Amino acid sequence: MGALSSIFSFGFKSQKELGESELENIYPLSLAQDSFIKSDILSTFLKILTDTMERTHGLPEKFVPVLWDNCLQNESSLGLISLLADAMTNKSDLFLVYVPSVKILRKATSQEETQIRDDFKKNGESKVGVYISFKKYRRTEMLEIYSIFEYCILASLNKSLNLSKAIQVKIFGMRSSVSLADSGVAVEQAKSIAKALKNGNDVMIDKEDTIETAVPDTSSIEKGILFLNGKRADILGLPIAYIAGEQTGGMGSSGENDMRAVERGLKQYFVSIIKPTLKALFGAEVEFKSQDFRQMTTALEVLKTFELTSNENMSKESKQEVVARVFDLDPDKEKKQIEKENKEEGETDDEVNDDDNQNEDDSETEEEGDR
Repeated sequence: MGALSSIFSFGFKSQKELGESELENIYPLSLAQDSFIKSDILSTFLKILTDTMERTHGLPEKFVPVLWDNCLQNESSLGLISLLADAMTNKSDLFLVYVPSVKILRKATSQEETQIRDDFKKNGESKVGVYISFKKYRRTEMLEIYSIFEYCILASLNKSLNLSKAIQVKIFGMRSSVSLADSGVAVEQAKSIAKALKNGNDVMIDKEDTIETAVPDTSSIEKGILFLNGKRADILGLPIAYIAGEQTGGMGSSGENDMRAVERGLKQYFVSIIKPTLKALFGAEVEFKSQDFRQMTTALEVLKTFELTSNENMSKESKQEVVARVFDLDPDKEKKQIEKENKEEGETDDEVNDDDNQNEDDSETEEEGDR
């Protein structure tokens, strides 16, 4: 029965036979896939949040130290940026407590976490701490997919580069010309050739034999990485130049388009993550300030033009509103501030006039006394 089953097996092999025939995975990537994915996504979010904070203005100086990591091994060694990036990477909840007396930002204890969760469910806020959740953060899920693809590409590159170090001795017709009994001789000859090449010595081979080294093809890898960076850029809402760290090529490219795209991309993280977190933790009202020098140059040109423009063509209030918008300011706040300053200047002028009038009266009285 066993013989018949082997005859009519039609080439199918058992799982045991398949396992024995599998080749060993040579040159595996030393870094595990899960560790690579987590590190890749975490570094991406850290970079984005750090750059967003650099464009955030209005946070009091006393709160700045708790934003960044420190080397002291205590409960507050991780700063706010790292805590947020870690929660985004792991798609987890984050409960934070700020202690003003010692100026420490830390994760909430289990008891504080329960209290904060209950307070947010009832009132939408808590005096104990802040409740932040990234459990439904879909960007992380998409980034995980493309990080897996990148891991596969790097694993393939690692194997290709390691194989390129090996010398391949290709002996023409070795299997057909060497009998089973003499196979050991051929193997020894191949080993002696490889040893001689290793030592930098000359070797003697047949005309049809060749000695080669594997040349890794990096063009497909470069295209694959470029494709993955494009998908990441689309998911994160940022230009490829920001993701890849390279300026967009082209004779007419000055990098300004990439700069504006970066500003637009980072602003969404400011509005959705940085601003509400700083408001909830410290009660700070912050603003997003652009680093685009072109925008500042344009705003100054607008200001100069309005100074030379008559109020007959455009009202003074309209000019003030346009100028506030090009400088990325709140028009209503600017209007109130201008009115306040004008009022204070008017009061100061009145006081100066009163003092002048009083001095004139005193002088006239002195003159009459002298007479």
